[in-house]
Amino acid sequence: MNVAVVGVGRIGLPLAATIASRGHTVFACDVDPDRVAFVNRGENPLPDEAGLGDLLRRTVSAGLLTATGDTAAAVARCETVLFAVAVDVDAAGRADLTNLLAACDDVARGLQPGALCVFDTTLPVGTTRRVLAPRLEAGRRRVGKDLFVAFSPERLLMGRIIEDLTKYPKVVGGVDRLGGERAAAFYRTVFGSEVLTLASAEAAELSKLSEGAYRDLNIALANELAQVADAHGLDINEVLRAANSQPYCHLHTPGTGVGGHCIPVYPRFLMQGEGPSALSALGREVNDSMPAYAAERVAGLVGGLAGKRVLVLGLTFRPDVAVTPHTNAVDLLREFEARGATVEGHDCLLGEADVRGLGFTPAREPLAGFDVAVVHALHRGYAGMDWRAVAPLLFDARNALDRAAVEARGVRYLGVGRPASPD
Repeated sequence: MNVAVVGVGRIGLPLAATIASRGHTVFACDVDPDRVAFVNRGENPLPDEAGLGDLLRRTVSAGLLTATGDTAAAVARCETVLFAVAVDVDAAGRADLTNLLAACDDVARGLQPGALCVFDTTLPVGTTRRVLAPRLEAGRRRVGKDLFVAFSPERLLMGRIIEDLTKYPKVVGGVDRLGGERAAAFYRTVFGSEVLTLASAEAAELSKLSEGAYRDLNIALANELAQVADAHGLDINEVLRAANSQPYCHLHTPGTGVGGHCIPVYPRFLMQGEGPSALSALGREVNDSMPAYAAERVAGLVGGLAGKRVLVLGLTFRPDVAVTPHTNAVDLLREFEARGATVEGHDCLLGEADVRGLGFTPAREPLAGFDVAVVHALHRGYAGMDWRAVAPLLFDARNALDRAAVEARGVRYLGVGRPASPD
């Protein structure tokens, strides 16, 4: 079959390449001409995405995957259109649908009769039916007659998207019954994995928001427990290991907040919609407060941060993936600078321009002579780091380091909800 994937980013490109690798003809549609040219050369713009480079080379050379900037023309040749256009929040904390609506307008101009359109961009409940389906109908197609629309959320972790595409059941909900059935049949055909067909697009939208809200609230609880541990001089890692040994407890790891495209964003989609969202709002408040809490803990250990040199290591939102939206590294920068510190940043996955783009002064190598080092994302590239040369105090923002190994190098250790090493 012919499939159009609209939005060739962190989700859309691995999705397009995977479908093409199953023998289908895929048109990867994007408004970025550089991204289109890159893909058509069979080159991989996402080197940290496992397995993607090989899939791109094979599918492009076989003529199964073609990138294009002419979305309407590509859609006119396809029975199925998948939307993978990112949706973020605007300055008011509401879903910003600007790019997705523009993509709908492009798609509407090319839809052939009987086409299936599936949105797998996470959305506020009701958006598929009330906002996006009518936008597609502007192309003179009618939902349920010659146009079928469904929502099917991505359930993927960046860095292992290709693996995750078939690892978990695919959740599908249609704007009407036939739309849901068509979407479920499509995913069974291309992936051969289990499909959970829900009663409506709204149910599928809420299922995805439920996943994100659960994780955000779980982390918020872990962060509160970490603060209780600090108040009593306890090690939260020990506490969590004990609690999680009971099979009904699944507490996450505390840290200096939550970053990335997903977890800090999706609870806000609940907060803007109909129905209660007090818990989601509280979880966001707790997690958003953690960078300031971390800076205060460090300040208390070093006698204040005024005039201190602080290095933040690993500026992406999580280890070994070069993705920076909503990274807490920039929140740490803000809080340390607000207390008078001079802050520099380093990330072995990012270029100097990207580091500056996040607001950091790039740290020069060798990394040495700082008063405090903050390990925000522990990339594999930092394995074997000589912490003693870097700084006398290391703050582990994700509780990811081996405390004993750090202390064995004569460096003072501080974690989130973990006591500081003796001075």
